[in-house]
Amino acid sequence: MPLRIILATSLALAGLVTLAACGQKGPLFLPHTPASQQRATLPQTVFGSAHAPASAASAPATPAPPPPDLPEIK
Repeated sequence: MPLRIILATSLALAGLVTLAACGQKGPLFLPHTPASQQRATLPQTVFGSAHAPASAASAPATPAPPPPDLPEIK
């Protein structure tokens, strides 16, 4: 009996987590802005920069533009 309760609770929690996901709204997309070109790709993040794609390794390193001036939140 306790095993059924634990199993049911675990499945319910897993279902809630799956439905809640991460809270992102809107469609998923790959950004194509100049600032996004300097970000690490998934293989670079997982395996390190040794497995970087050839196109990313040969691209010149340019600094990202500064963030826009936003008003302070009080």
